[in-house]
Amino acid sequence: MQLSLSVGGLVFQFAVDRKVTADTEYTPFLCPGENPDVCITFRPDDNADECETAVSYDGAEVQVRYHPCIEGHFAALRGCLIHTPVEQILLLHNRFFLHASFIASSFGGLLFTGNSGVGKSTQAELWREHRSSEIINGDRAIVAKEENGWRAYGSPYAGSSGYFVRADAPIRAIILLEQAQENRVTAVSTSEAFKKLFLQVSLNHSQPEQINRLCDLLMALISAVPIYRLRCTPDVRAVQVLEVALRKGELHETG
Repeated sequence: MQLSLSVGGLVFQFAVDRKVTADTEYTPFLCPGENPDVCITFRPDDNADECETAVSYDGAEVQVRYHPCIEGHFAALRGCLIHTPVEQILLLHNRFFLHASFIASSFGGLLFTGNSGVGKSTQAELWREHRSSEIINGDRAIVAKEENGWRAYGSPYAGSSGYFVRADAPIRAIILLEQAQENRVTAVSTSEAFKKLFLQVSLNHSQPEQINRLCDLLMALISAVPIYRLRCTPDVRAVQVLEVALRKGELHETG
């Protein structure tokens, strides 16, 4: 059986030797008939150590060998993805997961990121309620370096947010959130932006080559896309302050 899934602007084609169902959050990303960018083949192998994967140098071909004792893991698309090195594949295509709430606004794509509990979902909801923005993903967006610039994509990984929309937008800005009593937007130094964003990227940190590739991508992103710090309250005032900053487009770094 073959299933095709749109992930970060790439078509992943899964070839599995059994019927596979698509979980609710994956259904919007199904794209039958589209030419695949990544072909993933699953096959049982009595000699496999549970599950083993091999990825081609360009991320276009992936072989997944699994022991028959775990064949039940591949009954649903969720299980197929869990056993697929998606993060590695995305990196090979100049993409990565960013822990962020991603909205499509009148300014373009905005990514709210920061530590858990800082208010990413709250800020996204405020923009939806007060500025009619669309929430594309509430937990893990995909950031992509493409020929015409940087774009963000929705993904099936929505966490508890319930937002898993197949849509994308050019990135207007990435917003590093901090809770505060008053609202203020400032620019962020390159070193701080790198450190903050690196901590919010989903990646296997045991692979040095993947870390090096990610570092290169992050530096390219920071040089091309505005990174702002938003000290904010959980109400419409935060929207208003950020809106003014986005219109001005230039900020000075502050400590």
